[in-house]
Amino acid sequence: MELKRFKLILMVVMAFIWLYLLMQMFSDDLNKRPLLPRTRHQSDILQTRNITNQTLFPRTRNQSDIRISNKNTKFRMTQSNDNCSHYNMSKQNIKQLKGRWSSPIVVSKYKLIFFWSEKSACTYWKRLLQLIQGINKTALHNARSGLTTLKMFNDCNITAMMQSNQWVKAAFVREPRERILSSYLDKGQYKHVMNELCRINRQVSFYEFLEIIKRCKEGHWGQQVRAPKHFYKQMMIGKFSEISSFTERLLKRIGAWNETVVYWITSSKHIYQPHSTNAKSKLLTYYNNTKSQDLIFDLFSDDYNVFGFEKTYFK
Repeated sequence: MELKRFKLILMVVMAFIWLYLLMQMFSDDLNKRPLLPRTRHQSDILQTRNITNQTLFPRTRNQSDIRISNKNTKFRMTQSNDNCSHYNMSKQNIKQLKGRWSSPIVVSKYKLIFFWSEKSACTYWKRLLQLIQGINKTALHNARSGLTTLKMFNDCNITAMMQSNQWVKAAFVREPRERILSSYLDKGQYKHVMNELCRINRQVSFYEFLEIIKRCKEGHWGQQVRAPKHFYKQMMIGKFSEISSFTERLLKRIGAWNETVVYWITSSKHIYQPHSTNAKSKLLTYYNNTKSQDLIFDLFSDDYNVFGFEKTYFK
């Protein structure tokens, strides 16, 4: 009985040993074989398997190509940042260029950056800049106008564009006394407008208006120097009194002067000026003393100095 039990135990032990040896042989055979299907050259499979195991990128011709591509991407990003760092402009200057009230209009097709101001023929200029770009919009003074403005660009691009000689910069301005009178006739003499803009719920005289705009800041009577002053040395400056000749000079400079523009200017289509006040014909009526003119000279000293307007009293 004991002998039979011993033989049974021995057979079980031998079976386990045989099974273990069989598994070891099978495991060694698997390690010697590739996990991928066989191809013409076994070395190609091993190289492909190594590349697949070492990276999560899709299979390419050579693993080094992937590394080079990654380096090139980093280089391009660094290069872009380096290009931006070459330009030197303060955040305050960039903020001024974007415009608190009226951001300059950018015409990329003709590489033009146009600085405009309210009450300085802005309706005329916006319609003209729509025309030369083929923009058919009735809106002018909001985002639906189709016009691109400088504040739509990032700080790096703004700096690069303003410092590039390839971009033409132009500004159109108006004699401050005439412009401020136009602002008063269009806005300041109306009670509801002054209440909305300056919280003055009454009708004001012209001289009261001049005192109010010292503290009530708004685009229609803000100064027309809307860029760092040194930029104006390289700008084309147009004045309200020479609007026709400046239009031709500017558009010829950027290559936009053509028969369509000439027809538009000579026709009545562009004369859409709902806010026209004929302020020039009323100057002596409102500026009948030196006190009000001295106030304008003081408030808008930058406009007079930068744009070369004369500080001579009306007679």
